[in-house]
This record gives sequence, C-alpha cells and structure tokens, in this order.
Amino acid sequence: MDNEMVSCPYNKAHKMLRKRLQQHIIKCKEHYKDEKELMVCPFNKAHLVTELEFHQHTKTCADRSIIEHYQLSAPAELDDQTKHDTIEADENWDDVDVPDYNPQAYASSANIVREPNGMFPSQRKAFVKEERKRLLGDQCDIEEERPTKSAKTPKSPSSTPRSAPYKIPHQTRK
Repeated sequence: MDNEMVSCPYNKAHKMLRKRLQQHIIKCKEHYKDEKELMVCPFNKAHLVTELEFHQHTKTCADRSIIEHYQLSAPAELDDQTKHDTIEADENWDDVDVPDYNPQAYASSANIVREPNGMFPSQRKAFVKEERKRLLGDQCDIEEERPTKSAKTPKSPSSTPRSAPYKIPHQTRK
C-alpha cells in the first residue's frame, strides 16, 4: 500500500508515493497558501478538499467507517478470565520524603565535565578555571604556571623538543 502512487491535493501534477504524502502536503501547503485554501478531513489528515466538496466528503469518506466503528462499539466485557486480583505491595513511594532531584547540584558534585554554554567570554574563562579546580584539585595549580602571551620569548627551532612528525616522510629507495 505504501508503494501506491498518489497525487497532491494542491497540485494534481505532483505524484508521489503514499508514504511521502504527509511530508509533501506540509511543503505544498506553505507554497500554495495564497492560491488555494483546502479544508482538512476530520477522519484523515491527508484528505484535503475544497470548501464546496467538504460536506459531501465527510459523508462519504472511506476512513469515516473506521472512526465510527470505534465510537459505536460497545466496551469489552470483563469476565472471570479477563479479571485479575489486585496486587498489594509492601512499599509505597508516595510516602517517602525525598528532596527533588536537582541536576545542576548533581553535576557540580559528580565527576562530570560540564560545558560553559551561553556565557560571556569572561564568565566562560572563570567557569573553566573553577571546573579545573573542581575536577583536578591540586594538580590544576601546576598547569596554571604557563607563561602569559605578553611574556612570550622567541624560541629557536633547535631548542624546542619535537614530538613525532604529523606525517611520516617517504623513504628514498636504494
């Protein structure tokens, strides 16, 4: 049924698979909002009809029978096979007096890395500094002893220790 081709109610030239119709209707409705005003069927949102055809469509809509079946059907009768005994539990969670969960308080005390979203640069810098203190403790003091930008001294390339190169050079053939 999903492989059946249907046409768009806004533009009959648009043909698509039935499973893509809902997404297409949303786009077409926005595109043709000033040209056509279609009413939505109360039984199936994919049925869009003009105001003149709406009354007749609601009388003859194929999906109307599905809705009426559920509205008019009698509720299921409970008998001995469908009924079960009430299960009594020893615990009652409603009587426990526990404070509400606060995710901010939990994240600030747990070993979780938090991100400074929506902060100004100065606030972000202070937040990152506090997070380092919170997560690393005494170790963060060692890392903060880095030189500032103004105290930079030019280094000679030979005195800088190099790690492994980013790309391994090609070896020459012998």
